[in-house]
Amino acid sequence: MTNFIHFFDQHAGTILIFGPIIILLIVALRDITQTQHTIKRNYPVVGVLRYLLELIGPELRQYLFHDERSDRPIPRYLRTWVYANSKRQLATVAFGTKKDMDKPGTMLMRHSHFPINSTEKELDIDHKVTIGSKRRFPYNASLFNISAMSYGALGKNAVQALNNGAKVADCFHNTGEGGVSKYHLDSGADICVQVGTAKFGMRHANGDFDENKFLELAHMDQVKMFEIKLSQGAKPGKGGVLPKEKITDEIAAARGIEKGKDVISPPRHKEWEDEEGMIRWIDDLQNKSGKPIGIKFCLGRKGFMRRLIEAIKKTNMMPDFITVDGAEGATGAAPQAHTDYLGYPLKDALMFIDNALREAGLRDEIKLIASGKVITGADLAIMIALGADLCQGARGFMLSIGCIHALKCNTNHCPAGIATHRPWLERGLVIKEKIPRVANYHHAVIHEFNSMMHACGKTHPSEFKRSDIMKVVDFHKIVTMDELIPQPPLKACQGETN
Repeated sequence: MTNFIHFFDQHAGTILIFGPIIILLIVALRDITQTQHTIKRNYPVVGVLRYLLELIGPELRQYLFHDERSDRPIPRYLRTWVYANSKRQLATVAFGTKKDMDKPGTMLMRHSHFPINSTEKELDIDHKVTIGSKRRFPYNASLFNISAMSYGALGKNAVQALNNGAKVADCFHNTGEGGVSKYHLDSGADICVQVGTAKFGMRHANGDFDENKFLELAHMDQVKMFEIKLSQGAKPGKGGVLPKEKITDEIAAARGIEKGKDVISPPRHKEWEDEEGMIRWIDDLQNKSGKPIGIKFCLGRKGFMRRLIEAIKKTNMMPDFITVDGAEGATGAAPQAHTDYLGYPLKDALMFIDNALREAGLRDEIKLIASGKVITGADLAIMIALGADLCQGARGFMLSIGCIHALKCNTNHCPAGIATHRPWLERGLVIKEKIPRVANYHHAVIHEFNSMMHACGKTHPSEFKRSDIMKVVDFHKIVTMDELIPQPPLKACQGETN
């Protein structure tokens, strides 16, 4: 070591001058002789810059080139709103809106000229919605809840932070299809257990549904509801893939699977063949568990709702709720084609399903949950006016615990320690620091929702109608959503249902 230091002292100048030149010559020789990359072969050394810029391109665009409203999938102004509210910082804006109010497709709300004179206490009211009123254990749900993100897609610190935050906020935490882990039970928060096509957490070794494990979960007081996932907005028509590299001992235990093998979820459930079979399967579990059970799907064909309603009327059985997932909803990895081309957008699907249930006389019996890019209180107000009873969101809650929109969710390299199982990255997410931010964000959404509701002259979410929403359909032409897609009056349900 001493000899090396002495040598460096004697030849420091030469090393500093010729060292970089030698390195560049080695890189150039490597580039010229390699055969995989044309650019580097034709432009040695310089061509490397192209790949470096491509690597950091998303970051450059996000921080330097995109304006506040052009970034996708979550524009910067929405991220800023979530960050500020989760930290209880100033979240107002100055000098007017940056929104293009005249752009066709823009949605606006119709305020009242005689708004409600509300107090701060009234703005903090979370108007609960009763789901499964005919079950032995109905559930009073928050207007805004944490949507499905499984332990596996998210790391344990993120799940714990969200779960503890849900407890403080008094909303439910949807487990996602990855089963119920100990981190979902960490705080005693209300849980909505998602039942995916692979039946994680309630399956036999061969993947078949294990009713005994289902009932074990149903007997937990924390478990308030079950959501049968038919499809999701991120990748309708396709099951998930969990690579063996991401399967830890704890994930294997939560999902009831083996380590060392890729786990592929089938694209559909095998317990039924049609809508009637599904309804009968759900009814059996409702009766045995006493808990509300609903279905979640991204709408693909309108005929599905017609057949579902026919099955409900034939059997006098029904799900307690329907979660409508929009094609724009996504927190996990998905093929580009499925994300870009399959499924109805949330607002259109929500209005269609609301209308179908109203016309069938089932709307009072089945609650509608909207899921897909519901981030602010204004989003919540629009969804409820269009037909939802309540909403759940994922990406807003991810932002509240530190997501920086790095778009690395599918790589296990999430720099915010959320969508990763790498210990070094996970340690950056300090659970006790994030819990209040989850609750603060939830509070801000409810507060803004009530503020919008009172500005529209209403005192309860049920007073919102589709006519309270306006849409710019052309320059200088604005119509209400009820003019575009009329909302039928509620019809009484015909006959008794279980």
